[in-house]
Amino acid sequence: MQSGKGKLAMRIIAVLLSALTLFGLGGCKKAETQPEPEPLDGGVTDRTDPSAPKTIASGEITEYSVNFRLNGEWSPGNKNVFYAFAVRPDASGVLTASESLTGVSAPADKALLDALQAVVDEYKLAEQNGVYKLTAGIDPSEFGPCTLSVNYASGEKLSFTVDNDPYEPWARATYLAFAKWFAQQGIDTLLPPGLGTMVTFVSLEVRDGDKSYSYGFEPEKNDKGQDVFARVRNGEKDSAPMWGTQEFYDNLSAAIQDFDLSKYDVSSPLYGYEQTEADKSDPSSAAVQLTIRYADDHEVSVCSSAESVIDDLAWLLDVLLDFFDDQFPGG
Repeated sequence: MQSGKGKLAMRIIAVLLSALTLFGLGGCKKAETQPEPEPLDGGVTDRTDPSAPKTIASGEITEYSVNFRLNGEWSPGNKNVFYAFAVRPDASGVLTASESLTGVSAPADKALLDALQAVVDEYKLAEQNGVYKLTAGIDPSEFGPCTLSVNYASGEKLSFTVDNDPYEPWARATYLAFAKWFAQQGIDTLLPPGLGTMVTFVSLEVRDGDKSYSYGFEPEKNDKGQDVFARVRNGEKDSAPMWGTQEFYDNLSAAIQDFDLSKYDVSSPLYGYEQTEADKSDPSSAAVQLTIRYADDHEVSVCSSAESVIDDLAWLLDVLLDFFDDQFPGG
C-alpha cells in the first residue's frame, strides 16, 4: 500500500506527463512538423530578403556559382540544357573554375574573376541581391530555378534565385565569359559553334544614304587560277586577285575573332534579332548585310537596318572596310 506522500508524488508525475504530451515534449517520438503547402500552378513562392544590400563595395570575388539554361546549342552537342558554373577551391585548396555538364575545369585566375565581376557590374546584378522568387507549375526544363551566388573578399555576398529566362542577357554574357576564358586555357568545349574558328568565306554590303559598298568573292578564279575578290562602290566595280589566300583568311579571322556576331544572326537560336519593318518586307534593302562562314561550316548572316545593330557593329564594319580596301591597289 502506498503512503499518502507516495500517492501525491504519482499524481504529480501523471500531471507532468500529461502536460508534456499536450505540448509534444514527452516520449521518444520526434514532434512532426507540417510541411509548407505547395503553391498552386502559377503561384509564386517569394522568400525575398528585403534587407539584403543592393550594392556590393568589393569587386574581389573569392567564390562563385551560377546555373542557367540558354536557348539553343551553345556548346556543340548540348542544346537547350542547364549549365552549372563554379569557381571554388578544389580538394587541394586550389581555386578552380568548372562546369558540371561538360566536365571542364581549370585553375582559375584573376582574368576570369575580373570578367565575371564585369558582368555583375554591367547588368547591375547586385540590385537583385536577396531575391528568392519562383513560380510553380512552369516547365522546369526551361524555366526552372536559376541561382547566382558570389562571395567577396570583403565578406559581402551576392545571391538570388529566380525563374530561369533562356534569353537572359546577363546569363549569355556570363556563359561567354567562361567559354572564352576556358578557350584561352586550351579548352574549347564551351565555345559556341563557329566562335573562335577560322573564317573561310565573307561577303559584306553596306548602304549609307546614297552611298553603297559591297565586297565578296567572284564565283570563278581569274585566268591565272587565282581567287578574285570583288568590290562595288557606288555602282562601280573593280576586282583584285587575293594576295596570299591563307594570309588573307588568317588576318581576317584575327580581325573578327573577338567579336561575337551571333547576337545579330538572322537564324541563330541563341540571341534575339532586330529588324526594321522595311527589312522584313525586303531583306535585300537592309543597310548592313554581312555573311561569314567558318571552318566548321557554321555560318553567321547579319541583315539589318536597325540603328542599334548598326551602332553595335560600327567598330567591326570599320575594321572590315579598311581590311577589304587594302586588298586593292590604291586602297
